Amino acid sequence: MRRRGLKRTHVALFVGALSFTTAVGARPGGGQAYRGGSSRSSGSSSHYSPSSGSSRSYGPSGGGGDVDSGLVLELLLLCFRYPPLGLLVVGGVVGFVILNRRRTRGLSDWSVGGMPARVEATTRTTSARRELTRLVESDPGFSLVLFEDFAYALYAELEMKRPGGELQRLAAFLSPPVMELLHDPKLERVDGVVIGAMRYVAVDHGSERTAVTLELEANLSEVRAGVVQRFYVCDRLVLTRARTARSRPPGRKRKLDCPNCGAPLEGMRGTTCGYCRQEVGGGRLDWQVERIERLTTEQRPPDILSDAAESGNQLPTLVAPGAEQRMSQLLARDPASDPAALSARVAFVFNALQFGWSNRDLARIRPFVTDGLFQYFGYWIDVYTTVRARNITENARILNIELADVVADAVYDAVTVRLFAVSVDYTLSDDGKVLSGSRERERHYSEYWTLVRGRGAQGRPRTEPVCPACGAPLDIGMAGNCGYCHARIVSGEFDWVLSRIEQDEAYG
Repeated sequence: MRRRGLKRTHVALFVGALSFTTAVGARPGGGQAYRGGSSRSSGSSSHYSPSSGSSRSYGPSGGGGDVDSGLVLELLLLCFRYPPLGLLVVGGVVGFVILNRRRTRGLSDWSVGGMPARVEATTRTTSARRELTRLVESDPGFSLVLFEDFAYALYAELEMKRPGGELQRLAAFLSPPVMELLHDPKLERVDGVVIGAMRYVAVDHGSERTAVTLELEANLSEVRAGVVQRFYVCDRLVLTRARTARSRPPGRKRKLDCPNCGAPLEGMRGTTCGYCRQEVGGGRLDWQVERIERLTTEQRPPDILSDAAESGNQLPTLVAPGAEQRMSQLLARDPASDPAALSARVAFVFNALQFGWSNRDLARIRPFVTDGLFQYFGYWIDVYTTVRARNITENARILNIELADVVADAVYDAVTVRLFAVSVDYTLSDDGKVLSGSRERERHYSEYWTLVRGRGAQGRPRTEPVCPACGAPLDIGMAGNCGYCHARIVSGEFDWVLSRIEQDEAYG
């Protein structure tokens, strides 16, 4: 795994910098710790690294309507030579600049100078994701955020259910050929599934079914004949669903249960629910894995001691077409979530993650991340605890935040930013020995972070340790519920929470 999970955070979210935006063995969020395929990263070594510094923005980066000095000179000369015409042109230019800055107000506040260029780019992933959002035309309750959570959960579950006859419990979500392909009688156990990346390959809206092709990279452990081996894998999945199917209520979307009545999967009899007696397989009511193909398998033990150089820091920031306009629409609905407020929330989450990661304290991380990301952190902190070591990030601070994308659906708003940060990063054994990294040399890194919040939530993002639902001192259990009001706050229903961390060389 690589350790670059907290990098892409500073919300350069608007015009010139707003850039809406997970692995381990280094710094919070993966970075050097998560090892992708050999065609991607060579395994830059930077563990999840919380930040003790606050985020800062240094003014516009040139994308928000700034006027070139040469143009100013030409306008002055025009005013001297032809006063009426010059004043008319100047008035038009000033009006344009004012209107443009109002349209994208605050967006440039996310950006810092001296960073890599920003490029508006339609990648295969962004194009396919946009195509998938068309499902709202026939399914108004469809949520891209919830679909991705479901895909993560289903993939992790099918990997862990491969041993023995456990796959039968997932018959409602797997086609018969997939179940036959995944069955491995020699496999004793699969655990520690850590998904490092998910990419969209294609989306096909057929007349009868919708098909979504995904590629997922993951690290996982397999036990055969009592021997544990760790692997990096890349799988291609095709998920299909009938065009007449409708999305579940948000409260059930992250669960794997009967697609019809919500009963536990233990009650399934093949693809018939033992509770409601309905046939629920074949993608008629919910997504089904129609096909699965293993593209890559590489044996890799958990890597917590690598110290390779960062990869991708200087790549341009990829900005989805229309991201600034969608950010402006979000602001129109909730003016309190302006760039400064979102940036402060990102910095608050960044600092909490840095502290929790460095101290192997999952309780400090739990309030600010979704279930999937929390499981990721939990796995790697367990790895460090087992080997009696900690990955420490000192003096971590955000240098810049840039907007990359904004997605809105019926249930959630999601903002992706690219975060640039720096920290001292080293791995220390419990007896005080430095195992990797440096206690003196700082590392610069960047990552793409995606934060989500329920569409019904509004108001200034919180930057104090209190429950966003009841205002009591922050006391969140591992299930994500407030110890006072029992509200579940890690789903994003009340405030922005971190949903994904992606490395910059793999993003898009």
